[in-house]
Amino acid sequence: MKVLYASWELDPYIKLGGLGDVARSLPAALGKNGVDIKNVMPFYKAVKIDKKNLVKTGELEVEYDGRSERVIIYETINPTNRIPLFLLQNRKYLSFADSQNNFAFFAKAIVEIIRQKTIAWIPDIIHCNDHHLGLLPLLVRHNKLKVKTILTIHNLSYQGHAPIAVIEKLGLKTSHCRPHAWEIKSRQLNFLLEGIIHADVINTVSPTYAREIMREEFGMGLEDILRGKEGRVFGILNGIDKEYNNLLHYQALDYPFLSGIAGGSKKLYSWQEGKKHNKAHLQEKMKLKIDSDIPIFAFIGRFDAQQKGIDILHKLIRRGAYEKYQFVILGNGNSDWEERYAWLSKFYPESVSCNFLFDPHLAHLIYAGADFILIPSRFEPCGLIQMIAMTSGTLPIAHKTGGLADSIKNGRNGFLFENYTSESLGMMIDKAVDIQKNDRAKYEEMVSTAMRTDFSWDKSAREYIGLYDKLYLGEY
Repeated sequence: MKVLYASWELDPYIKLGGLGDVARSLPAALGKNGVDIKNVMPFYKAVKIDKKNLVKTGELEVEYDGRSERVIIYETINPTNRIPLFLLQNRKYLSFADSQNNFAFFAKAIVEIIRQKTIAWIPDIIHCNDHHLGLLPLLVRHNKLKVKTILTIHNLSYQGHAPIAVIEKLGLKTSHCRPHAWEIKSRQLNFLLEGIIHADVINTVSPTYAREIMREEFGMGLEDILRGKEGRVFGILNGIDKEYNNLLHYQALDYPFLSGIAGGSKKLYSWQEGKKHNKAHLQEKMKLKIDSDIPIFAFIGRFDAQQKGIDILHKLIRRGAYEKYQFVILGNGNSDWEERYAWLSKFYPESVSCNFLFDPHLAHLIYAGADFILIPSRFEPCGLIQMIAMTSGTLPIAHKTGGLADSIKNGRNGFLFENYTSESLGMMIDKAVDIQKNDRAKYEEMVSTAMRTDFSWDKSAREYIGLYDKLYLGEY
């Protein structure tokens, strides 16, 4: 069984979010479990690869917007997972990822490579990711290719809209797609909607989120379409690459405590010693009082009030009831919210440190040095923050939704609050501190349980292989 894993980003070449991590780690786990799998992504101008590591495997002409475009296919090996990678090069449409035209052309180029048999390796299944590849299942059906498609939805709120003329640029008629009634009037095309309609199977990145998106509260306007695909919508929890994460932990920290690094020169500490030293280092770096008895609550994430819960976290800190604790914030995004948080750090300089940037090394210091990680998301398809934090012995305090509900066991390896309010978040913070201060045995047991929780990709890979097998056998 041959699987082509199609995504618009892939670590270490281009990584703008969690998809880049997944596109690296999941194919690696699938490959280890016997799947003949290859990645494919655009050969962006920003991608730098030594020419000696590139092999040109073919070229073809792709019709788009009434013109013929030359696409060159290169193949290389991703050094981080040893999985083969196809890079598709076209100066006009595949050098950047800044419009829906780029994504539409990328989808058509993949389909044309298969239709024209430009390369010898032809997949049985194409695994599409998010709205960027939403038009690929439609193109596969239109060309009557003997290839099955699976669409993974990493976040339903990103649907990808473009003028419906994109369909005509692909050489199709608008009657081939099925826009919503209001989209027909506005001449708009929804890429993710088309993917959901035409893919053989759909999955999301956690079982709870797969159920949530069937409801109006979480369905982002697509709940009726998704309910119509019931029986073909699945939820498979993402994992993390523990070995890769441990390597980053080891490289970033002066006091590493995660095992799995062969031949390292640094001393490996116990988690208790490691967290104590890293906590002091974090407090010093953040210009906070160095005191091991003061709990540190961290937030790492995008400044997005619609999803990430920064509104209720801000409200909680703003009330001033938690000045005796320390809050370390790492993230960026909405400039208005950055300004509001900057105000908090000025008003409470001894308890709030805000860092508006993307800094992987600082993130690993926070994971290792904080006592608790706050994930107050309004909704969360999966979430990787809680998994990395637990691996690093930092207990999550999270809203019970999506992948957070699937990966955190309340009172065993973290804490979950039910209601999306600052009051509910505050009550859970109080409970967590009470256990840490007054029931040390339970706290250390929770940390040990969190660190032992299996978030490897192997279980997820087996579930995907189960879906692939059913697709390959024609059950969908």
